[in-house]
Amino acid sequence: MNASQQVEVGKLFFEDGIPGFSHLQFFQLIQEKESPFYLIQSMEEKDVGFWVINPFTFFPDYHFELPSVVKETLRVEELSQIAVFAIVTLRGNNQATVNLKAPIVVNLSNRMGRQIILQEDTYSIRQPLFKQLAEEQK
Repeated sequence: MNASQQVEVGKLFFEDGIPGFSHLQFFQLIQEKESPFYLIQSMEEKDVGFWVINPFTFFPDYHFELPSVVKETLRVEELSQIAVFAIVTLRGNNQATVNLKAPIVVNLSNRMGRQIILQEDTYSIRQPLFKQLAEEQK
């Protein structure tokens, strides 16, 4: 998987919830204006939300194979239907990390989403985000 396309904001359905929030299934995808950041906000519990990015924007070499069980669960027929997000965690001292090990995969045609855990040890759950940005701006 490595793609980047325009993502339509709106409702998302997570049949199995998001790990740690398995009881929540309905979320809203909101994009910050003029920003690469999106918010995946629970529609059932307003205080539950996740900042996410398109990982391919910040990590052009990011790549993984979408397991067939995920394709079946999300009813994916074409890989072009897929959007991928990575959860951003804000830490102290203006530090932010990105979870590249467990991307959120969304089928744009039916708005179904699922967080998957990659089996490869290639990616970190705490990949620094701003170090990457600082190096790109040099």
